[in-house]
Amino acid sequence: MHKTLIALTFGLLSSVVAAEQMYRWVDDQGVPQFGQQPPEGKAYQRMDISSPPPPGGTLRAPAPLAQNEDDQAQTEEDPTTTDAALAAKRTEQCAKIRSNLQTMERNPRLSKTTDDGQTMRIGEDERQEMMDQARADLEEFCS
Repeated sequence: MHKTLIALTFGLLSSVVAAEQMYRWVDDQGVPQFGQQPPEGKAYQRMDISSPPPPGGTLRAPAPLAQNEDDQAQTEEDPTTTDAALAAKRTEQCAKIRSNLQTMERNPRLSKTTDDGQTMRIGEDERQEMMDQARADLEEFCS
């Protein structure tokens, strides 16, 4: 049993090594042919063989948004659109701070997730510091 398993393993490994190089050529009838050995006396093309992509494909970063020069010039000329966007963003952030403060005030038993994925309970002193910081942020940015 062990000898068969070892022989099978070596057979698979040697087939992977042997299949690293492929060649393509056209035969006398004009049919494309592929093989691991290049043909003698015929023009051939060396094929690039790479490993298959991982299941589900590879992750890619999204393509950057192309900004038209006209759009960029319009944004630079019209400061009201940027002011409106900033005001909307500030309103959204203030609403989030208020929501977080309410959560901290209503729930004395809070927890947080650390960088390594562990869940830790937040102590009362840390909770009070977080609430004080949220109140200070509301006074400074949202009044």
